[in-house]
Amino acid sequence: MDGRERVELRGIERVLRGDHVLQLRLRLLGLCLRGRAWDVLRGVRPRIVLALALLSLGLLAAGLGTSEAPFLWIFTGCWALTLTIAFAVLCACADGRREEE
Repeated sequence: MDGRERVELRGIERVLRGDHVLQLRLRLLGLCLRGRAWDVLRGVRPRIVLALALLSLGLLAAGLGTSEAPFLWIFTGCWALTLTIAFAVLCACADGRREEE
């Protein structure tokens, strides 16, 4: 697509995102482009990701220091959550930059 077509497509997408009746109908049908979980994750700030990463590192240190399985299992869950939220934050930042262009 050339530049003009991209600009027009962004305008159409912006109008469709603003159509609350359409969003409600899609959500009722289960076809919503963004799920509720995505909306929640989009509101997460990078500071929360940093705090989760520090918590994960603390749990890793405690797990390696004591060699107890519960610390390592909790670390595994916390680290997976941290990576998932970090990915969502990066996607939200990329969406924001794409809309600014």
